[in-house]
Amino acid sequence: MLTLKEVAQVAVEARRDKGAGSGRRLREIERILRRHRVFKGLSPDEATSLLEDLGPTFVKTGQIAANRSDVIPPAYAEAFKRLRADVPPLPYEEVVAVIESAFGHPWRETFSCIEKKPLGSASIAQVHRARIASCAAVADAFAGVPDDRSAAPAASAADAHDAFANVRAPYAPAAPAAARVSHADVPAGARAPHAADAPAAARVPAGTSSPRAGVAAAAARASSFPPAGAWVAVKVRRPHVVEQMTQDLALIRQAVALVGLTRATDGIKLSLADLVTELERTTRQELDFRVELRNLERFRALLVDQPGIESPRPYPLLSTDDVLVMDFVEGPMVNDVAALRARDLDPRALGHRLAESYVTQIVDNGFFHADPHPGNILVNGGDIVWIDLGMVGELTAMERGLVGRMLRAAAENDPYALMQALLAAARDGGEVDHGRLLDRLGRLLAAYATVNLSEIDVGRALMDVFDVLRTQNLAMPPSFTLLARGMVTIEGVLVDIAPDASVIGIIADHLRRRERTANALEAKAREALSTALTSFDATLRLPTQASHTLDMVNRGQVSVGADLHMPTDALAALYSVSGTVAMALISAGLFVGSSLLAQTNMHPQFLGVPFLAVFGYLGAFVLAAYVVWRNLLIRHRQKNAERL
Repeated sequence: MLTLKEVAQVAVEARRDKGAGSGRRLREIERILRRHRVFKGLSPDEATSLLEDLGPTFVKTGQIAANRSDVIPPAYAEAFKRLRADVPPLPYEEVVAVIESAFGHPWRETFSCIEKKPLGSASIAQVHRARIASCAAVADAFAGVPDDRSAAPAASAADAHDAFANVRAPYAPAAPAAARVSHADVPAGARAPHAADAPAAARVPAGTSSPRAGVAAAAARASSFPPAGAWVAVKVRRPHVVEQMTQDLALIRQAVALVGLTRATDGIKLSLADLVTELERTTRQELDFRVELRNLERFRALLVDQPGIESPRPYPLLSTDDVLVMDFVEGPMVNDVAALRARDLDPRALGHRLAESYVTQIVDNGFFHADPHPGNILVNGGDIVWIDLGMVGELTAMERGLVGRMLRAAAENDPYALMQALLAAARDGGEVDHGRLLDRLGRLLAAYATVNLSEIDVGRALMDVFDVLRTQNLAMPPSFTLLARGMVTIEGVLVDIAPDASVIGIIADHLRRRERTANALEAKAREALSTALTSFDATLRLPTQASHTLDMVNRGQVSVGADLHMPTDALAALYSVSGTVAMALISAGLFVGSSLLAQTNMHPQFLGVPFLAVFGYLGAFVLAAYVVWRNLLIRHRQKNAERL
């Protein structure tokens, strides 16, 4: 039975898409579907090719669905893991056009050269290596650019539903052309004018109170640029990709809303809604480079206490929402064992350091790299360098505490404590059978209890727990899904370079070290004191509560209720049998009633029998035939162990 909420959701999505220009894109998708002959069925490999042809949004959908075997069959989930966003690179001229549109001036005022061959080309962006021009020329080129150009505008509540509320058009600086000095304006053999060449009074930036303050501000501003001649990585967003992905997501949202009008189970509807929510969130992060810039700045700040771990430094004054400039990092991928050994590096030691870094990101910082595949982890001079912070996960202090409780419950083989921690974090989308959930979690812990600590696949274990939750209409927050997927990926990297490394062992050691710190001991003491005071207060109130309860029992004010739960299959079988019996009784009643009418002289008649009696016989015959057919069908399904 359709609900008003489901019908309204379809109307809302259709109205939201009105005027979004999705009609042309829908026709294009239809042509691609016909070309792949989807209505004749697709094998996993054919489905993978279809997603690649449909474009970046559907490639990203397949990459996310690869870890959601509850939504798609496992064979397709495995095939989708091979999806890559690699595409033919943009022409060099288009890359230059995007950079100049974002900067508002010729690219040679910022870079002395940009390599034509990209370092990498993906469906959303591609990266080129470039060399910084004279610092004086760069500073002059950005003289009119406000310092907060990379700050993202605050989204209003009305825009909260829009996945791309923060993506804006390329930035155009307000400085007039005459205020900028290009290399072409400097005579041969002379250098570009530097800020230090001008009188102090002329160098005071707007809003400063003194020439000395102006010089200090100018010096701080100049230090935010990379040094002259430095190599940087320039990440450029593909033109029109925002518009296409916006249209695709609008179509996907409508399709998911239509699923709500079908008889799909609540678990499938919840899983699909979560998948689309995760797709919108990750796409928003990857499309707006200002998000990645802030991620890089925050990530670098959290690496201060992690020796041997680095990430590229971003340059906000050279970056916009569609161009991101950061330090260029050169080195082999972390799983390139041959290249590491050629540099006299120990892959095993690097693997342990990598795992420790990832655990620190999750447990201590609550801010972690959500796509830790080998291409995003390089080794430079013995340091591990995390790159491509377009997709990150974030855990609140409460969520980090819940993760700790889950791990502790798993280590102590306590299914009840694990269930309580999961219920505190999960979102329910229907009825929850706590008894069955506890039983399933107990069985899962028992299965892992027989496995050696070093052999436990933490990512796979988390995904198993999430699968159990979905059977009870429970869904974890997107941050936990990203955490599980990141764990699966990082353990795949460790298999290549440090097969003896145990992520669960590193997590356990990390938690034990945290518990020995002064802050942790103080927090435990406060928690123990609070628990003791609460227990003491409850003990004092217990006699009074017991007396009141007994008094209510004597007065008949206490009633006991029971809630009996039957399996869905049993209820369905009961309804089926009761319906069949009811139709059999109706058939018998029609036959008896028609026989009585046949003895009367009621008109009109057919062959001497009243028409009403004839209709009664026909109805009795049809119902009797259906009852017989239904009984034979039930008998057949019972013999073949099929659902009734």
